[in-house]
Amino acid sequence: MASPSNILFRLYQRTIHSLAFYPTVIALGFLLLCIVTMSIEYQSWLMSIKQEIDIGLVRNADNARLILGTLVGGILSLMVFSFSMVMVVLNNAAAALSPRVIPGLVSSKSHQKTLGVYLGTILYSLLLITTIELNGSDKVPSLGVLISLGLGIGCLGLFVHFIRSISQSIQVEHILSNLFTTTHCKLQGRIKKMQALETSPEWPNDQNWAQTRSQRSGYFKALNVAAANQILKENDLQMTVLVHHGFFVNAGHPLFKTNRPGNEEICQQLLDCFDFFIEEYASIHYFFGCKQISEIAVKALSPGINDPGTAIKAIDLLSVLFTQRLQLPDFDVAELDDEPPRLYIRELTVAQLLQLVLGSIRTYGGADPGVLTTLLQALKNMLYACPQTRYQNEIIDYAKSVLDTADAQLLNPRDRQELNAFVQRFNAAPLQNETALKPLEIDAR
Repeated sequence: MASPSNILFRLYQRTIHSLAFYPTVIALGFLLLCIVTMSIEYQSWLMSIKQEIDIGLVRNADNARLILGTLVGGILSLMVFSFSMVMVVLNNAAAALSPRVIPGLVSSKSHQKTLGVYLGTILYSLLLITTIELNGSDKVPSLGVLISLGLGIGCLGLFVHFIRSISQSIQVEHILSNLFTTTHCKLQGRIKKMQALETSPEWPNDQNWAQTRSQRSGYFKALNVAAANQILKENDLQMTVLVHHGFFVNAGHPLFKTNRPGNEEICQQLLDCFDFFIEEYASIHYFFGCKQISEIAVKALSPGINDPGTAIKAIDLLSVLFTQRLQLPDFDVAELDDEPPRLYIRELTVAQLLQLVLGSIRTYGGADPGVLTTLLQALKNMLYACPQTRYQNEIIDYAKSVLDTADAQLLNPRDRQELNAFVQRFNAAPLQNETALKPLEIDAR
């Protein structure tokens, strides 16, 4: 049976990325505001203030109903128009960029908050109309109507902001920038966490540890680290997760190991800490952000789009993210306050990350000398940024694969000469071994 903490963890993962999350919270806040307003509307101290202040206050019940009804109808029209535009943007993004960016656009907090204010204003105004009917024409919630007018004006301002936001959301540069910013923040958080550890952690020797297989199928996207650490501490265990984030796990696939065999109940508790779902959010793990940037680049290189400039910009952004990744080990740890880590999570190696993220760009842009040159430039920047890195062999090996692709697809001697000139600049980078790239043969074709 799933523990309550894991149920709440999975519910939290889905709720915070749901389009209905912020609208529901904001609408409930407006409902509470309406209740508070009506509780003080006819208090003697407030009635005396309203007698002295006449500007903006509605005294007639029919006028109040008319104003509130007009606000409800107008804001409802704004809401329908606004989110019809959202659907158009999502459709265009799926067609021109990548379907994988849709969950991130749907979960945009700006759009959710706009929808929440629209719904909250409608709910507030409708509740006020019912109170007018109940209290008769001699009592008019003039303060509530004034607040409704202010909310209506605020909705108009939000509509202008929404138009500006939605026009930016269509631009591929804006989407790339948001993905880059989110992914960069995730990497910076990982780097700060590793730097905060007193000693540099190492992957434990888990060759002879007890292995537990998955009982579910799906994409591994999240792990309830707090619950898993609690179970490991209570049973004095260490645990290594054998799959990386985004890995598709079939039932029966090895999922994790523990330093000594646990009973069936403990294994079930640890299995319950894993969460599997389809959507990929850059805010969950940096690999998802890098992958979405790569897919936008591949889509830009397709014959229907034919936009190598976007692909080149995506490669430049990925080079910055990869440079940050070089500062991390090939695994993650779940730190504990009072003792060494007990939970270790496998991550993609640099070689695997380069292949999964840049492999498609290299394949589909193999006939474009600009794309190939930018790929080599990105790899050279990684060497310059981390001259002492232990990942130099992986970087150089991938640069060789880029040259192999160029050798197979670039037929024009001028293009090959340009690439060879860049190979010379690449070999001038600070290398810790004698391995160097070999230039292409100009007359090979």
